Amino acid sequence: MNEQLNEMTKAINKAEIAMKAAAWQLESQRSDIDQLRKCLFELAYTAEENGINLVTLTKTSQDTIVALRLGGFK
Repeated sequence: MNEQLNEMTKAINKAEIAMKAAAWQLESQRSDIDQLRKCLFELAYTAEENGINLVTLTKTSQDTIVALRLGGFK
């Protein structure tokens, strides 16, 4: 019985470590996404202010910028 408890405790500890690592990774990715969002917004604004037409971008990039400006990607 004690051996089973020890095995279960070890499994729980491993799962806890894995969950903490996953939470850290998600938080890190969230921070990266926030920085990329800010950068994209600034680049789009700077391009338009300097007369660079955004139609030269791919449709996906254009859609992403429009969605960002409409409050998407939060």
